[in-house]
Amino acid sequence: MAVRSILTQVQATPRGAARLDFAAELAKSLNAELTGVGVQAFSPYIASTGAFGYVDAGAIQAIRDEIDREIAEAKALFQSTAAEKGLSGDWRQAIDDPVEVITRLSRAADLIIATQRSSTDGAAATAEPGDLLVSSGRPVLVVPSEPKPLALGAALFAWKDGREARRALSSTLPFLQQLKSVVVCEIARADSLEEAEVRTRDIVSYLRMHGVEARSRVAHIGHGRVSAQLLDVASSEGADLIVAGAYAHPRIREWVFGGVTQDLLEGSPLPCLLSH
Repeated sequence: MAVRSILTQVQATPRGAARLDFAAELAKSLNAELTGVGVQAFSPYIASTGAFGYVDAGAIQAIRDEIDREIAEAKALFQSTAAEKGLSGDWRQAIDDPVEVITRLSRAADLIIATQRSSTDGAAATAEPGDLLVSSGRPVLVVPSEPKPLALGAALFAWKDGREARRALSSTLPFLQQLKSVVVCEIARADSLEEAEVRTRDIVSYLRMHGVEARSRVAHIGHGRVSAQLLDVASSEGADLIVAGAYAHPRIREWVFGGVTQDLLEGSPLPCLLSH
């Protein structure tokens, strides 16, 4: 099995163009088809004057015309990028909720590519990666705002012995098989280092059975955030991306208190391949 279908939202903005270029380069490297989606939600509003409300038909039509124009620009960007990269591409578009549309289309995708969360993104125009992780059931490759092309070299697999990590292991395996090497890393407490060594060696054996060159590394949990330790290990190992299970804690808890998933979604300098 291999990654043969990649899905991404297309927007004719600097962040959108950078994401599309990243997705196109990756699709070319993997000999995969790239599906681009132009989508925005259209939510007419009711203006208010005193005790009465009314629909401003002219303003509503102007909003719709602007959405249509932006989707047409996105389509032109997708077509020119696919032609430039020599890709087999499929274009889809809709006026609907971006997360719902991309989730539906992910039925025929091996991988979704999204950009890290930004305060400038609006839910009506941009599918947030965290929402896609929860709703799609597909692995989501989350990239920084200005990503470099992904070298299919080394990856750091952030292991935590639970359902989310096991799910990530199986769902990302076709992608891991395309890489040169994988380091399976667990950040563990001092009293569980030996158990962590056993767990990570088990995962290394599993990956090797499936044709992935892998080795293990266990690090003692420090005083800082686990996400920062993972990034430090990834840097020391020369990793090109981080692979992890997402939302081991309830999502609302991560929103309020923070967590590894939220940290990676919002600030990792490396692309993160996440699965929920």
